[in-house]
Amino acid sequence: MNKKMGFILILFLIITLLCACSPNKTENNHKYTSQELQRLCLIKVYSAKDDTLINTIEDRDILSQFNELSNKNLNFTDNEERKNALKGSTPLYVIVAYKSSAAIYNDGDLEKLYTITIYKDINTIKMEISKNAIKSFSVPSEYLTCYQNMTDEKMKFLKSLTSFSADDKSKQ
Repeated sequence: MNKKMGFILILFLIITLLCACSPNKTENNHKYTSQELQRLCLIKVYSAKDDTLINTIEDRDILSQFNELSNKNLNFTDNEERKNALKGSTPLYVIVAYKSSAAIYNDGDLEKLYTITIYKDINTIKMEISKNAIKSFSVPSEYLTCYQNMTDEKMKFLKSLTSFSADDKSKQ
């Protein structure tokens, strides 16, 4: 009888342990998964004037907001008109977005996804998609550049990336 009780107790503990560790029961402390962020994992903001690093952002909330902003439908149809509107404008900031590699055997290096240039006194940005972002075939650089008109709210968010830090999150 003693062996039977011991066996039942061990079996009960194993079942309890397996249930507690099942994937549906464990809590994910991250609000956004890598898939939700489309593997976007780092943003670096540089001064356009002297290419000085101003800020590095890894916060998943900010990355998610940035991803929503940059993944809206890009309009390549009025590129020349928007490009001409930028003539004489002064570039202020360059934002570079990096993603984790999709390779199974990833060495931890990040891949440059695209670069956004923000200009002074105009709500048009220049987005240049990295040649390395498209792996299946070669695409000429003129097809990897688009100019996008942004709302005041979106421009405010992009410019806020220059000063965001982990300490600022509690103030927002």
